[in-house]
Amino acid sequence: MSPGSDHVCSLHKTGSVSCWDNTAIGITGKLPQSIPPQGETFASLIAGGFHTCGLRANGTAVCWGSDSDGQATPPQGAFASISAGKYHTCGLRANGAVICWGRNSDGQSTPPASTSSATTPTLTPTATTVSATDEPTPTPTTTRANVPTLTPTATTTTRADVPTLTPTRTATRVPSSGSANARIAQLESQVGTLQNQVNTQRAQIEEQGGLINSLRALIDRLTARLDALAGSGSPAPTATPTHTPTPTNTPVTSLESTPAPTPTSTTIPTLTPTRTTSRSTLAPGCIGKIGLGWLTGTWNADCQSTKTPPTAKAGTRYARFYTFTLDAPASITVSISSTDVRNAYLYLIEGSGDQGSIVNRGDAQIKDDLSAGTYTIEATTYDLETAGNFTLSMDISTAGVSAR
Repeated sequence: MSPGSDHVCSLHKTGSVSCWDNTAIGITGKLPQSIPPQGETFASLIAGGFHTCGLRANGTAVCWGSDSDGQATPPQGAFASISAGKYHTCGLRANGAVICWGRNSDGQSTPPASTSSATTPTLTPTATTVSATDEPTPTPTTTRANVPTLTPTATTTTRADVPTLTPTRTATRVPSSGSANARIAQLESQVGTLQNQVNTQRAQIEEQGGLINSLRALIDRLTARLDALAGSGSPAPTATPTHTPTPTNTPVTSLESTPAPTPTSTTIPTLTPTRTTSRSTLAPGCIGKIGLGWLTGTWNADCQSTKTPPTAKAGTRYARFYTFTLDAPASITVSISSTDVRNAYLYLIEGSGDQGSIVNRGDAQIKDDLSAGTYTIEATTYDLETAGNFTLSMDISTAGVSAR
């Protein structure tokens, strides 16, 4: 099994692969890195931040998921092993050479020259005469009690008289097999303990993440209600009941079904909403439309995002919202690129505006099968306080379906 940022993949004994997503955000089976290629079998598997790679039995690599920096496009040829990071991937050739691909902003895809042709030195014995200089040189702290003594004579020493030289450490430095096995068992026990601790912490983080998402949803609903009250400038109309209610102490169990209370004043001095991206206060300049093809946009301080990527720090992120309506079910691909902003993020929201439910998301690209209806793409800056230009494109692979 191999975990990524928001997904986990498992390799079966048959070579097939199964992946699943972060169920806490309700997008199970939606992320591209969780959709392995059909008909492929693998000998090993590694999950990166937003992509996954597998090695076939012949050593060739196949990757899927986000390819924003080429991290999911492996070079030709066979590998002995492979390892994936967040935005880059590295493979180890059979001859010890290391090859990396993907993002290289900090040199992570440029391995040191010493690893590109690392080979194991081979000691090839020859038929020449062995002299005293051929013996391993002892160190001040190493005794020679275990080294066979070579008594130089006036005659030529044949190869039959010379002990075999191996390219490893001398006999006085090699621990016994019993102590080595005991050390290995000790290390394996420590690794198992650390892995259990990691699994426990991961479960706690996921549980806290679900609670945070529930609190955010409640805050969004409360803020939307406050926005509506503040925007109207007058008390909300009191619902006229169809029957005479009997005064009881029935607790309120649903925010959405509760009639808006009649305020005693036309102002709300202590609960003035400060968000600028709720449905009622979102600036018209923050909303546009996207159809087939591409468009250019600009992030600036006028439009802020209410969504938070799972690993991002708290703070202000700028966003733009683009709506489109499908006239029939279709498979779509939405991509974003920017030369000004290093990290961008996409949300696919069901409905018009930023208050709908999230159905998919991705750091550079979203692919999804959608029903007919209206949707919103939120193009968000992942980095804090970062603005600039971007290009957003959408493609529909289903023939005969259009977007408006």
